[in-house]
Amino acid sequence: MIGALIGKDLHLLRLYLRSLVGALLACFVVAAIAIYFDAREAGLSFADPRIMIASILAGGSLLGLIVVSIFSALLSGSIITLERSDRSSQFLACLPPTRFQNYLSKLIVVASAVLLALGICLLAWFLAYQLNRSGETPLGSSELPNQFKYQTPIPFVASSFLRFADAWSDATVYTLFALLASIVGGSLLVSLGSRSNAILAFGGIVTPIGLWLAMISIRLLLNFTLSPEEMFNLFFCVTAGSGLCCVLASGWVYLAQREF
Repeated sequence: MIGALIGKDLHLLRLYLRSLVGALLACFVVAAIAIYFDAREAGLSFADPRIMIASILAGGSLLGLIVVSIFSALLSGSIITLERSDRSSQFLACLPPTRFQNYLSKLIVVASAVLLALGICLLAWFLAYQLNRSGETPLGSSELPNQFKYQTPIPFVASSFLRFADAWSDATVYTLFALLASIVGGSLLVSLGSRSNAILAFGGIVTPIGLWLAMISIRLLLNFTLSPEEMFNLFFCVTAGSGLCCVLASGWVYLAQREF
């Protein structure tokens, strides 16, 4: 039963999912084009092809993370409203699946799509990080010997992407998961009060921004002194907790609603 519901939800979101795949591919193409034209304008070339590949992977993953954040809000904000707009929810009311099964299938579809897209971006980022450290120009890495640094001039765009590649860390990855959880939860919760998947679908984008501003306001109001690492850890806990709470609240509201 759950499998049939998942197939129905995938069919409902087919245009968004295809757009997500196309947008992720476009991110790496755009990064490669930007690096190529910047290198040609500067009259520079890559002495080590690993550095060029690393910069393309890093640029694509950076742009891809932005795309994944936007589509996380779109998918979670549209999966319920699209079902209402095409009136398939009324047909579901006459079938055996319960509202819990319907909500669970939607959560599985959204979570799987978001995690798969995020996994692609993280894999590209990690490969760029490894290639950057193994190449002859590991920018931003103070742990490596100086003779490996800046042996060949690198175009500005590529060097910026390489600095992003060198920023890979487990803490950043965990925070990305928490950030997307808050976006998905916020969009799901907002979408339950609307039959449109337009502006309200981006309610989740505002969630982590609002949480960050609220944390800063409370810290200034109460005159707390926190280090950047402590603020980072606190933001991770707050976003992860709010995302989980929003998902649970969305499930409770969805089950409490009488109509599909």
